Amino acid sequence: YGLYDYWRQGNAGSPTQRRVIHAGTVIYQDAGGAAFSSLFTGLTDAAVPCYTTFNDLLIISSDAAADVPRSWDQTTVHNLAGSPPNFSFSIPHKNRQWAAGVYANPSRLYYSVNLDPEDWTGVGSGSIDIDPNDGDLITGIISHKNDLWVFKGPYTGSIHRITGSAPTGSDAYARIPFIRGLGAAWINGIFRYSDDIGFVSPRGTVHSLAATAAFGDFNQAYLSYPINSYLRAELAHSRMRQVWAVNDPWTGNVLISATPSGASTNTRTLNMDYRFLAAGDRYPRWALWDSFALGALGMVVDTGNRPRMWGGGYTGTVQDYEDQY
Repeated sequence: YGLYDYWRQGNAGSPTQRRVIHAGTVIYQDAGGAAFSSLFTGLTDAAVPCYTTFNDLLIISSDAAADVPRSWDQTTVHNLAGSPPNFSFSIPHKNRQWAAGVYANPSRLYYSVNLDPEDWTGVGSGSIDIDPNDGDLITGIISHKNDLWVFKGPYTGSIHRITGSAPTGSDAYARIPFIRGLGAAWINGIFRYSDDIGFVSPRGTVHSLAATAAFGDFNQAYLSYPINSYLRAELAHSRMRQVWAVNDPWTGNVLISATPSGASTNTRTLNMDYRFLAAGDRYPRWALWDSFALGALGMVVDTGNRPRMWGGGYTGTVQDYEDQY
């Protein structure tokens, strides 16, 4: 259900890599070699995970209310310290860890103390409410171009910008609504590509911040406009939270793994080829894979310091898909 390439810089001048895999109720790690071993167990089966690194810590969370955030420093794994909220996902932004997806406060965005992802109650920590009681919850966050972008959904949908660099002062945090009527399905469907942010909506359509800013919520602004009829008819919209979208900048392709209508696993992978946008194409070029069942996607750096696309299947195997597209 999840893949992550965890690098710890440390202070010895020799960074260490651990490839992390979420399968069933277990998180596995490779111990720096080819053999994977259990890191910890007891997670909710089929939960949608999120992984992020800040202050050399791997922070692991999921969308299951029963799963509490964990941390691992490649030595010790335990519940994330500092009384954090029971968030579904988190990311670093401007030297703080930001988190959301707390079911008790679905519209609340939390931030930690400066430079400390293990302190959520001390001076400098806090929260921002994003249109509470609007019928939606926060479904994703990403740091982009000096701002934090906040997505809500899955029903009405909205996108917001958090500007500023500190809780108080002349450059204090401020919320600026960006657009209403459009949001992201979940954080794993938000991806970077070129100089933009793309995201998969709860309806299965694919968008970008730049196109949305220029054209709003019009069909012609969708990255997926040429295949919107397919996305509307062929995808299981009740499983959009399970979508994974990952950019491979080496090839200029974004892979999006999704569930077809009537199925319960991700057996369709959309390939968004954006290489020709710079040459004048209005939309990316799209291709369909239907030979792979990919529960998760991730970019992993190999021993030659080259990023490679990995895909995790439902049979307990992980494949390197670098040469498949």
